[in-house]
Amino acid sequence: MQLDDLNKVISLPEAFLLDMDGLLLDTEKVAQRAFFLSCERVDFSCHIDDYAQLTGHGSVLRDKLLANILPKDIDMKAFNHHWWESFHQILSEEVPVKKGAMEFLEYVYSQDIKIAVATSSFTESAEMLLSRAKLRPFIGLIVGGDQVKNAKPAPDIYLKAASSVNVPVQNCMAFEDSDVGTMAAHAAGVPVVQIPDINEPTQECVALGHLIFDSLDSVRTEFGWHEDK
Repeated sequence: MQLDDLNKVISLPEAFLLDMDGLLLDTEKVAQRAFFLSCERVDFSCHIDDYAQLTGHGSVLRDKLLANILPKDIDMKAFNHHWWESFHQILSEEVPVKKGAMEFLEYVYSQDIKIAVATSSFTESAEMLLSRAKLRPFIGLIVGGDQVKNAKPAPDIYLKAASSVNVPVQNCMAFEDSDVGTMAAHAAGVPVVQIPDINEPTQECVALGHLIFDSLDSVRTEFGWHEDK
């Protein structure tokens, strides 16, 4: 975000629209681990840069990209099944929460500010994961990828989230980890802060001019948000 726009974002917004995987939950690393376990199972050596193409997308686009990565002799349906079976098996033991996520949600909740999650994951899955992570009580509503026609980086999910909390997009603030999600929020006209997870922002994304932080921990300090309303 350009310096001229900074005053627009350091004030608390009327609503926060938050990504889930890689921002609130440390699930992107779990998905990556499960993917490479599946690669080992079929004796396929995948470069980390190829895997990076799959992150941040909805299931339809992710499957199209996966089809271009996997060798033709590997059954993609079977591979996908094992990948997500491994993913949920790992998460059955614990749903990891990103550092600072609980504290951030507690703070926003204490300020009586609306919170919506805008995630590419299916709504039912997001409900389950956020509940198990004990984050669900702070969140007003969840807009999953199954609720919109076009997945990120299309603006649909952020437009629907803003509409659902009844707040104009310019009075919301989005938080994202991925380039795809950041571009979706930007396309919707929502001021967005990016906190990269497993992939650093590309130059194309950086060119949007938004703010980028290392962690949720640093956001309140940098923006001067304090406990008093």
